[in-house]
Amino acid sequence: MVSEVSICNMALTRIGQSRITSLDQSGVLAELSKLYYEATLNELLSAYEWPFAIARVQLSASALDNLSVYDNMYQLPTSVLRVLTMLSDEDYSDLTDKWEIEGDKLFSDTTPAYIKYIGTMPNPTKLPQPFVEALYLRIASKMVVKITQDQSLMAGIFQEYSVAFQTAIAVIGGNSQSKPVDKIWWTA
Repeated sequence: MVSEVSICNMALTRIGQSRITSLDQSGVLAELSKLYYEATLNELLSAYEWPFAIARVQLSASALDNLSVYDNMYQLPTSVLRVLTMLSDEDYSDLTDKWEIEGDKLFSDTTPAYIKYIGTMPNPTKLPQPFVEALYLRIASKMVVKITQDQSLMAGIFQEYSVAFQTAIAVIGGNSQSKPVDKIWWTA
């Protein structure tokens, strides 16, 4: 089963290091694993519209004073890494209305406010294997110089990561099909 520790152990093994049993154990390997795991996971999640990380939610209006040019201010969920779009309250299709994010608030003239977003993934068992491959290689590329001082190994692992990331996009990103567009027939 995939876990934070197993992903970090894949990274450590790739750079020729011993395995750890916990991110909280003492030692530089566990400390670096703990330092890089969540930040790197969120970096990769934010870098692409992964279908497994997409969520949709109706936002709650913020009780704070709205000091913006927009009519409404909404509180974003703490799990939001990147808002992809606002959604129509009629058919949940993408809206083209203007909106802005400042801090943890979304400003818009739209009410109610629905968003589609990339969210955090606290449970690594939900990560698809091609994504896990890219994740552990990216973690390894960040740790390798700190542990081994080997720049050429870092370059090689980063190249492996780049290929794994593109493979993950091709495999995972291809797991959906857009809703068919109505055909418009022209007559003379």
